[in-house]
Amino acid sequence: MLNKDLLQMETKDVYANVTEKVKAFKYENPNAEIISLGIGDVSKPIVKPVIEAMHKAVDDLSSMDTFKGYGGYYGYDFLREAILKNEYQQYGFTKEEIYVSDGTKTDSTSILELFDKSSTVLLANPTYPIYRDGAAALNRKVEYTTLDENFVMEIPNKKYDIVYICSPNNPIGNAYNKKDLEKWVDYALKNEAVIIFDNVYQGFVRSKDIPKSIYEIEEAKKCAIELRSFSKTASFTGLRCSYYVIPNQIYKDINVVWKRRTMNRFNGASYIAQKAAEAVFLPQSQKLIKENIDYYLENAKILREGFKKAGYEVFGGIDAPFMWVKSKDQKTSWQMFNYFLKELNIIVIPGIVFGLAGDNYIRISALGKREDGIKCIERMLKNEEKN
Repeated sequence: MLNKDLLQMETKDVYANVTEKVKAFKYENPNAEIISLGIGDVSKPIVKPVIEAMHKAVDDLSSMDTFKGYGGYYGYDFLREAILKNEYQQYGFTKEEIYVSDGTKTDSTSILELFDKSSTVLLANPTYPIYRDGAAALNRKVEYTTLDENFVMEIPNKKYDIVYICSPNNPIGNAYNKKDLEKWVDYALKNEAVIIFDNVYQGFVRSKDIPKSIYEIEEAKKCAIELRSFSKTASFTGLRCSYYVIPNQIYKDINVVWKRRTMNRFNGASYIAQKAAEAVFLPQSQKLIKENIDYYLENAKILREGFKKAGYEVFGGIDAPFMWVKSKDQKTSWQMFNYFLKELNIIVIPGIVFGLAGDNYIRISALGKREDGIKCIERMLKNEEKN
């Protein structure tokens, strides 16, 4: 008998309808030059010092003197120590609270196995769809909260056990400031809730009032699990390596329990990926990675200003690679998608795929190539002049 909980998940990937519609349009219009602003993948390669570390890791596997077989379930010590030294030692963590994995998409779902099945989950609307479908697959009850005028989750007037917060945010592209996070930490402490803080875009933060970690908030170690990834910052989307922190202070023996679970459910990220991740923290790597992120943020600035010039209201794109664009004529998000594809040959993501509250919006991405973004703006403005 099939697991009925899996039937609660979406039958298709949330982007599948977009892909199908684009494919059909290309078939009917083979000469159209289509540019994607829906891309969630990166357009900059892995930087050279990291590639060199990967080559050496491959060579390590060619001799039994340096060969690595099964690694630690929680990550090799060399990487956990690098993560601790460069990112979490300042908050008073230990290596034993850090875990290495193969992607935050997996981590954000599997972390629910840490909590009782009766736990209730609170999500934003709109939200990253993996949270919703992961909770459904694990038979967790999900409810939603609305967003305020700044697209920050509003504090509910009832108790939830688990709260997902994504900041900098996908899909909206905004980021929570210190006061926003302080309110949520206060809520979690008062309600004995745990915050799952998805912080994969922390490398894009440039604003001084935006925390780069939830642990900048006093007492957050008592209620928050933080997820991070090398995917968008270091171009590991195809290599796969992520990490997360589970503070000992949340529950007694929380890491004892989670290590027991992980030992039975995960065999570790690859040695090659972890050696590459270790090299991400080299000064020369950090310099080059910052240049790549600055490139994406400049893309975002160009797109944001171009869409505003075309008469759209645009949110996000300051501390994140995504922007949330509002319809200026009451079109639904699918109507906006069709307009951009058919009239301008531009791919955008309909906001409704992230939740009902996402209708009347589209998500655009700055992770593509600069020249493509400029072309998109030129097409939009030219079409505006014509109409």
